[in-house]
Amino acid sequence: MADDFYKWFSERRLTRFGGARRQRIEQGRLALLARHASPPGDLIEIGPGAGSLVEPITAMGWRYRAIEASPALARQLRERGVDVTEAWVPPFPVADASCDVLYADQVLEHMSGIDAAHAFAAEAFRVLRPGGVAFIVVPDYLKERGFFWDVDYTHNFVTTERRVRLLLGDHGFAVERVVRAIGPSTGVARDLLAACAMLANLPGLDPLSRYTRTEDVLFRVRKNFFETLAFVGRKPAPPA
Repeated sequence: MADDFYKWFSERRLTRFGGARRQRIEQGRLALLARHASPPGDLIEIGPGAGSLVEPITAMGWRYRAIEASPALARQLRERGVDVTEAWVPPFPVADASCDVLYADQVLEHMSGIDAAHAFAAEAFRVLRPGGVAFIVVPDYLKERGFFWDVDYTHNFVTTERRVRLLLGDHGFAVERVVRAIGPSTGVARDLLAACAMLANLPGLDPLSRYTRTEDVLFRVRKNFFETLAFVGRKPAPPA
């Protein structure tokens, strides 16, 4: 199975619009990270995918490493000279207290269940230095509902703000910030988009799309309204 894991993802190509949108999303997330953690230091990304954050993160001054489960994606990263370890997580093949930031964008929801989610959070706490930050982005199941499962067949662990906040808290993290976003939009703009997203889920749209052969169009529309939650969790530093 390992050779086929995320094969569809490694082979996909973003359109010009999709690439520009993805870049705006990542710029927003890195700006949020910069408000809570400052380089120089060591940053480990879990599940970097195509590695679109490698250059922006290193340009910020971080020393970058990655852990990637997909052989195809790990190979592509190595060809670019990225320090990447091919491994399934958890556990993390990283020494205790060896990084200042653990970055995991839409990885936690891929855990096989609550035990794996607990192990993921415990490992994140273990590998961070005191005062380090876990930057974790997940889908909001309470908005996406059925689309949470349909958008990616490897989604397993249900993620909501309350569930993830409690999970991180149980493993010692102090959650400093949670930011809701639809694409690059947050705040009032996100709220307006969330209201518009209801139109893409009107009763009858699914059978209509099958009859009109526009299922892929409807899927893409819903994906553009996909909501995420970005968590900034800090590993407390010992008292001075």
